[in-house]
Amino acid sequence: MADAPAGLAGALTRYRVMAIITGALLIVVFVGMLRYLPAVTVPEPVDSALGVIAQVHGFVYIVYLAACAYLWLKMKWGIGRAALLASGGVIPGIGFWIEHKVTTEVRAAYPATAGADAA
Repeated sequence: MADAPAGLAGALTRYRVMAIITGALLIVVFVGMLRYLPAVTVPEPVDSALGVIAQVHGFVYIVYLAACAYLWLKMKWGIGRAALLASGGVIPGIGFWIEHKVTTEVRAAYPATAGADAA
């Protein structure tokens, strides 16, 4: 079995952390969008907070994309995989599933990465 590319364990850890943060913020933003339904009324302070959270998610998503790109380059995946990784930050809930699948695949290909971020 081939050795893991240099820095792969760190790239995987950064990707996992950003995927979880981005996914959690995306779910909050999605729930916050329910305030636009006619039957839902939201107090003004909550409405303002949701706007700030949406902006924070936008910033975090850019950092998530950088983590995805770094992992994608390390693994030398095709462009379809890059699109799949990027979609994890824009489709509510699917980011957690993608993170699990990617982590499983990387650890299967390079078992040395399995214990790197378990601490």
